[in-house]
Amino acid sequence: MEEKSENQSKFIAFTKKLGFEFRTTYKIGLKYIKEIFRSKLFIIIAVAMPAILMIFMGVAFGGATPTVESYNLLVINDDIGYTNATTTYEFGEALMNTLGNITYPAEEGQEPINIFYVFDYPEYNQSLEDWLINEEHEVHLTLIIPTNFSEVIFNFDNDVTLTVVGDPVKGTYQSAFSAFTTVYNEFVDATRLSLGDTTGESIIVQNFIGITDTSVFDLMVPGIVIIGIVLNIVFVASTFTEEYELKTLEKLQLTPTRAIHLIGGMSLAQLLVSLVQIVVLFALSLAFGYNAVGSFVLAGFITWIMSLSMLGIGMMIAAFAKTATMASSIGSVVAIPLYMITFFPVWGIAQVPMFQVGSNTFGVFDLIPTNIANNAITDILIYGQTFSEISFEFVSLIIMTIIYLAIGLVLISVFKLRPKKE
Repeated sequence: MEEKSENQSKFIAFTKKLGFEFRTTYKIGLKYIKEIFRSKLFIIIAVAMPAILMIFMGVAFGGATPTVESYNLLVINDDIGYTNATTTYEFGEALMNTLGNITYPAEEGQEPINIFYVFDYPEYNQSLEDWLINEEHEVHLTLIIPTNFSEVIFNFDNDVTLTVVGDPVKGTYQSAFSAFTTVYNEFVDATRLSLGDTTGESIIVQNFIGITDTSVFDLMVPGIVIIGIVLNIVFVASTFTEEYELKTLEKLQLTPTRAIHLIGGMSLAQLLVSLVQIVVLFALSLAFGYNAVGSFVLAGFITWIMSLSMLGIGMMIAAFAKTATMASSIGSVVAIPLYMITFFPVWGIAQVPMFQVGSNTFGVFDLIPTNIANNAITDILIYGQTFSEISFEFVSLIIMTIIYLAIGLVLISVFKLRPKKE
């Protein structure tokens, strides 16, 4: 009996101890959960920023099937055909028919949507290129089929080459080129397989109209420079928050120094840092063979103006961040969509229009100053455009920069610079 009673006592003691451990763990966990969900920073990092990313990706890649994009393809078919014994092959014409007939998958009861709308043109010459560069048109891609296209396809050991002409800076070029490449490769493989062989490769030569010796690096340089400026968000946010942590801002409230002095000093520091970044990054781009035809001074000035909008974003973050470390973390997270939007044109993601001023369109992505600056810098350095030609982008950038600065100034004045009530 005594042994049984002792075992029962041990069991009761064990269960009490186990219950205590669980209750303690639960209480501590509940405390942390409450603290997390009371934190505005948690909402920003865990909810708001992923939501913003989801929205941008949804705009860029989402949508129902009926909203798929069709591409206008201008074709110069120089193929003269090829006669083998008694059979004449005209694979250039066959490729055109394939491109014109292929459609996106459609659900039952829906009309199929063409991937390409094919337009025939007699020859590629300077007047056609001038029209493609300078005139308002809806041609996304120009295809030049060579005279020996059918002969090369029939001779299995030879590589099949044709030329695609387009403007890689336009958002739809890359997506149209990608769709065409898939169709073209499948056409060549299927045609050669029907003839009894699949050797040889299908090659596409890209010619960029209006641009001399342009590489992918050339198209990415403006975005890389802008990314360097975007990193200043972390510096601004962490600096303001650190001043608040060290109670420097509280001490300033006891002096004649006003908020405008503090913001002005930070603006000067931001402009100086940005100037150094601009000079160094553009110098490095030239060292790696950047093919620019426009003014670096004008492009640098546009970037310099944009850097002030990053000051505004940094102040917005600092207004809500409690510690410098947290401010740096949030700044890094905020920078992600800015990076992504900057490279949207290179990825072939088209603009989503909001309104139009004359012949100029202001799009959804232009609400972000980095997108406006990237477009303007690309037009200046790649196309050689002057200030008058990018005046719409310049005015848009000024307006958006003022808006971002004003919001940042108001928020940091309210949450960090306002005297505390005793």
